[in-house]
Parts: sequence; C-alpha cells; structure tokens
Amino acid sequence: MQDEQTNRLPENRYRPMGELIRGIFFILFGLFAIFAEKLGLGEFRISRQWMVILGIALMLYGIFRVYNGIRKLFFNRN
Repeated sequence: MQDEQTNRLPENRYRPMGELIRGIFFILFGLFAIFAEKLGLGEFRISRQWMVILGIALMLYGIFRVYNGIRKLFFNRN
C-alpha cells in the first residue's frame, strides 16, 4: 500500500490552469468572431452566418475547456 503512494507522480496544478486560460482565450476569440464586424474591429471574407457559427463553436469549446480546468482544479480530490 505504501509503495503505491510513493510511486505516484506529484499532481501537476499547471495543466488545469492552462486549460482555464486556453478556455478563456477561446471564449474571447468566439466573441470577437461574432461581434467584430458589428463593432467595426475587422472585416472578414466569409459570410456573417459562418462567422456566427464559428464564434459559437469557439465559445462552446472554450466553455468545455474552462469546465475541465475547474473540475480538475477543485473537484478531482483523491
């Protein structure tokens, strides 16, 4: 039993923080894709409909990353 505890690698806290930060960036990129043309911050060569779809996909992926990071940081206790 003690051998199992000593052979475990120390828990890495930087990876979940990286997931949180990446998730926030993906959410921000998604918001930028949706609202950039409305705010006059950029003009894209693809249609508005595809930019909204891309923005929503980026935001959903970002929410997934944030959820994973929070789950690993706070709720994955052994």
